[in-house]
Amino acid sequence: MGVSDAMQWWDEWKLRVLILCSLSVQFFLYFSDWMRLLHKLRRLRVLVWMAHIGGDALAVYALAILFNRQKQQTADVESDALELIWVPFLLIHLGGQNISAYSLEDNELWKRHVITLVSQVAVALYIFCKWWSGQKKLLQAAVLLFVVGILKFTQKPWALRRASFNSMASRSLSVQREKGYIPPCWTWCTVNCGDFASVGREGEEGHKRNLSLEEYAKDAKKLVKETELASGNDQRTAYQKFRRRAMNYISMMLVDLSTRYSVRLNYLQYFLKLDDKYGHKILRIWARDTYGALYTKTRSLNSCVGFCSWFLLPFLTLASLVLFVKSNKDGYNKNDVIVSYILFACTVMIQLLPFVLRLGSKTATWPDMVSQHNLMCFCARKKQPTTLMKLAAFKCFREYTNKHWYNWQVPAAFEIEGLIRRYIKDGWECIHDAATYRRFNNLRGQQALSKHPQLGQQLGWSLNLPFDEIVLVWHIATDLCFYHPNTSSQGLSGDTTLRSRQISNYMIHLLFMCPEMLMPGTRQDWFTVACNDIKHILTDQNDPRSIAQRILLMEHGELKGDVVPNAHKLAKKLMEHPNEEERWKVIQGVWVEMLCYSASRCRGYLHAKSLGDGGEFLTNVWFLWSLMGMEILGDKIHIPSQLLEEEICITSQPLEIEIMDAPV
Repeated sequence: MGVSDAMQWWDEWKLRVLILCSLSVQFFLYFSDWMRLLHKLRRLRVLVWMAHIGGDALAVYALAILFNRQKQQTADVESDALELIWVPFLLIHLGGQNISAYSLEDNELWKRHVITLVSQVAVALYIFCKWWSGQKKLLQAAVLLFVVGILKFTQKPWALRRASFNSMASRSLSVQREKGYIPPCWTWCTVNCGDFASVGREGEEGHKRNLSLEEYAKDAKKLVKETELASGNDQRTAYQKFRRRAMNYISMMLVDLSTRYSVRLNYLQYFLKLDDKYGHKILRIWARDTYGALYTKTRSLNSCVGFCSWFLLPFLTLASLVLFVKSNKDGYNKNDVIVSYILFACTVMIQLLPFVLRLGSKTATWPDMVSQHNLMCFCARKKQPTTLMKLAAFKCFREYTNKHWYNWQVPAAFEIEGLIRRYIKDGWECIHDAATYRRFNNLRGQQALSKHPQLGQQLGWSLNLPFDEIVLVWHIATDLCFYHPNTSSQGLSGDTTLRSRQISNYMIHLLFMCPEMLMPGTRQDWFTVACNDIKHILTDQNDPRSIAQRILLMEHGELKGDVVPNAHKLAKKLMEHPNEEERWKVIQGVWVEMLCYSASRCRGYLHAKSLGDGGEFLTNVWFLWSLMGMEILGDKIHIPSQLLEEEICITSQPLEIEIMDAPV
């Protein structure tokens, strides 16, 4: 086949190929949630991004081709009129699937999508009305498809607007409905259906709406002390209440607003009734529901109008398919008829899939993993580069490879959450008033050291550094202790050692991959500085154990920089502790406190942004910390200035060990 034949074939099949490719992209986007969330497929998320961006462009281009084709057509109009029934399919494709945004910034562009909606619907209606000449049943099928396409296309900007941060902040700041109040018609149409179930309960907490921090700390301590785990059925009931009423609470967290203390007491009481298994399940569901509210059409579809349209669209599509099957298709191009059947059948299938699969079944797919990165392993790879690192010759490619290819994940979320929960419960034992409550929320390792006074006096300096430097120093020191010759095989294989290293590797992952989540103002170059310092002292060491033992054998004065010498000093002091089990309990305790400290100071926006990339375990810790009654960033920045002054005066006094430079 020559070039002219190929061009002729392309002119004839161009529109068919474009419409079928657009349909294929829609199928891919429907199942792309799995690719975004499953940790084994995270490296393929770029395909989701390409489909998300290219899907709209492909549909708009196909619509433009159809417009030009009909405008220039001079042959038998009747034989090509079947192509016009593809116009509403392109509107359906422009409406997209359940995913409404790939990144959090897409939600703020909803006005741009409104303009696209108006322009493309106008073009589609113009094309169809000007050149349609088909029979009645085909016209009826097309009209039904236009209704489906316009409704589905309208859902997209509406979903983006409802998921935008401005909308979430407005919703969080809106005046609460009073008991028995009937909202206006438009509010009734757009409010979440589940909110009506809670209208009658809004007044239950009215007598405690103005709780002070002092009263809250005392009431919460009493709840922690007196609340017992519920039975199986009661736990299921509490679990269902959490899921039904969670989104308002989460919205306040995401926009860094402080929730009323009475509401927090209510959530604390429910959460304390749940065991570790149900509590972990709640955290996973909250992460999944938050992702759904921000990146999918869940919030718009949960409204009364959205639910009705979601329920109605599959039946309208099915009715249009029946009308098309019953219509007379004699005289039309056979290839066009086949393509039309494929479009109708696949569109009906996509519309009916939510009924078959059920959106709730996707909850189990939310990742239960903790990301890992290790500085010693990174230095070993730089000393003996892998093939992939050699291929990444350009600096930008090399940085991307190092960041995204050499991380790994471990299924340790449940176990680490259990450690955090026990740490917070023990913390409530030493909380008596607002001052001790604030002091506990500012700990980042001091309590773990205070349980061992001798270590506390020797290692207190290590917590008197900037937080990002503390993380790096303790990470290197943890590895030095792990690879130390005096660490026994029981210590290497112990559960406490394993959790300590997992949290340590996760915190260094945050420092390297997303430093802004670790702590505001975190300096990412600390990681590179530490790598360079280690690189200068190596000779032929090319594995983590030999690198660690090389550092341990060196004298303190021989080490360069600030981070490695401090880590060397810290590891030496830790290894002087005679009880190996107690040593690793101290290390684990410090890491648990630092993980909670980091989570409580991360902005809600950053947690929301990370969910679009599969989520971070830090978000689970953030939810857990708040549900257990502790302060997050929104609670810290909205406290009265008078209370801040009182806290500064109180925290300047010594605790069991001195708390130095623990910022509010």
